[in-house]
Amino acid sequence: MGTTGLLLLILLGMLVWFWQNTLHDRELALLAARDICQHQQLQLLDATVTLQRIALRRSHRGGITLQRTFQFAYSAEGHDRQTGFVITLGNHVEQVGL
Repeated sequence: MGTTGLLLLILLGMLVWFWQNTLHDRELALLAARDICQHQQLQLLDATVTLQRIALRRSHRGGITLQRTFQFAYSAEGHDRQTGFVITLGNHVEQVGL
């Protein structure tokens, strides 16, 4: 395997890691959105979150990590649609807002 093949293999590995890591953070964000909606007696619409933003931020330990912002829709009465957000930093939920 030449240098080009090795670089392509490393790139593919990094893409697979990024995809898996994003799916994991999406699941964390969905659980956080469900929890806040249940706690506030709101209805989580569409039962999903969508990735809106990715940024590099410093973690609490001082290292650089990915910060992802997810949005979700919720309703208080079933006919009004409002937007909330979940911010993950690394592999934990940092902030949830309605």
